[in-house]
Amino acid sequence: MENTLYFKDMIHCDQNNYPKKIYKVEYSKMLIEILDSNHIQGRPFYFSSPHSRDDFIKQIKDHILRINYEELEQIQHYWKKNKK
Repeated sequence: MENTLYFKDMIHCDQNNYPKKIYKVEYSKMLIEILDSNHIQGRPFYFSSPHSRDDFIKQIKDHILRINYEELEQIQHYWKKNKK
């Protein structure tokens, strides 16, 4: 089974302190799925290797927080409810 991690981007939040972007990272894949209010189920952002993907995460590590699946669902529900 794939090990999936979710991170919310804390630099870009709305007025209610909800993130505007979430990163979905699966252990063995060379991509990160970026979730936002326009792409609630995610859009792929590809890397040349898992190592380059991990380097990207290390670069933004000070601006992201790990979340669980329940918090992800809560944020997705918020995005759907507040979609303009």
